[in-house]
Amino acid sequence: MKVDKQKLNNAIDLVSKEWDASGGFIVIKEGEVLHDQVYGFADREKGIVTTRESNYIVNTESSFLLGMCTFLLIDQGKIKLEDKLSTFIPEYQFADKISIRHLLKNATGIPDYFYTQLMIKLNDDQEHQALSDYDKVRAENKISNQNRNFKSVLALIGEMPLEFEPGRINQGGSESNWVFLAEVVRRVSQMSVFDFLTKYVFLPLEMNGVKNGQDTNTTSYAVFRHANLVRLPLDYKVEGLFTLTLEDVKKLLMAISQSKLISKKMWKQALKLDSEGNGLVFENANGFDCANMMFDGYGCYLYFNHKTGISFVSLVNEEQKFKNVDGVWYYYRKCVREVVEAAFTYPLHTKLVKLSTDNLWDALNIKVESEQLDFVLEAKSSIAMGLIYKTKKAFVEMEGNRAIGLLVLDIDKKNNHYNIDIIQIDKRFQGRGYGKIMLKWAIEYLAKEGAKELEIGVSRFNHAAQKIYMDAGFSAKSIYEESMTLHMSL
Repeated sequence: MKVDKQKLNNAIDLVSKEWDASGGFIVIKEGEVLHDQVYGFADREKGIVTTRESNYIVNTESSFLLGMCTFLLIDQGKIKLEDKLSTFIPEYQFADKISIRHLLKNATGIPDYFYTQLMIKLNDDQEHQALSDYDKVRAENKISNQNRNFKSVLALIGEMPLEFEPGRINQGGSESNWVFLAEVVRRVSQMSVFDFLTKYVFLPLEMNGVKNGQDTNTTSYAVFRHANLVRLPLDYKVEGLFTLTLEDVKKLLMAISQSKLISKKMWKQALKLDSEGNGLVFENANGFDCANMMFDGYGCYLYFNHKTGISFVSLVNEEQKFKNVDGVWYYYRKCVREVVEAAFTYPLHTKLVKLSTDNLWDALNIKVESEQLDFVLEAKSSIAMGLIYKTKKAFVEMEGNRAIGLLVLDIDKKNNHYNIDIIQIDKRFQGRGYGKIMLKWAIEYLAKEGAKELEIGVSRFNHAAQKIYMDAGFSAKSIYEESMTLHMSL
């Protein structure tokens, strides 16, 4: 399906303006750059606008970069996923319990050096507590960064017990894991992480704007309490930093979208996700594999789907703001991702699956046009119906790993009652045939369950829904002031 490039660009520009985003945004489809634009400010307080020459600070010890380093070392035969940490860092008392896989999964049980140690001390420090909230953010970031090296981290948490048995997922992450993994990369490669990345990633991809150190022409901003920006000038030395430009990120995204850098075998490992949608490096974001590189308000957020050939990246020097609307959190990357999803999503590998923990959160984000709320329940109520009532079953329509719509069926075999309660397609994907696919599947499912006839209620004024049902074989049984009952014999 050919995408409307101008429509895509306008939509991304609009969302970026609405969220007052600063940085750059790129979209690539099968090697073709469809969107490549910069937005906002290189330094908001000073009024310096973002340009294509703006550069951004990245920490070499970001989870994505360390993951790629680890996979490269595995390809080189120097390390294995199941190798114990004791092989590389024998001085850590629990190293024989922790594997490289545990480190990549952020599931070691190693305490976080900052939140379990340094923040406790700062909480008891009267001088620190006397600071303004904004100055606290700056001071805490500085203390975290200055202690984020292997020697300091080991001194802080080396004698502490593990917080949980290694291998248990969803126990909460720890920045200490990345510090340990970076030390493994250094000891195995006999190089700094930056030098290793330069040799095997930056130079091969001709990322010529990459520079070692923290000399930058942008200033980063953190977000305090979801909506307030805090300027974070980097006026002190931090180890392990480098800078890059939007052009460098474009080359990196292109390589990732084309499965370069590591072997096919390691790509298969990297893209293998657990039941929560998380992998060794990447995690699922409603159909996209994603990873990030961050440092103190700077961020590079990579999204790609090897099956569709679609990839995009957001490079920023300001943390994104959040807002809660009717119990749902919204933020820039979520909104702009939805724009990209909508541009490229059409029926290809469509399926309906039971509502489960795998798809619940994405299903909760399904939304219809505001005028359609007169005709159909919103997602939360639809899902609640499917979970609470014994005779009702809820299903999610998926396009690959992307939640497209919701279906709720009512099946009461004892009373010979079969009904289609809810058919709901996300507003971004309406008019593309997903409603017809869902309805056909529902009719076939209910027929297999024993239904001989079906009824469905629809608003008299929901003409689009009426057409779908009539085309599928329903006919009017009764018509009221506001609604209609449609009937089908199977």
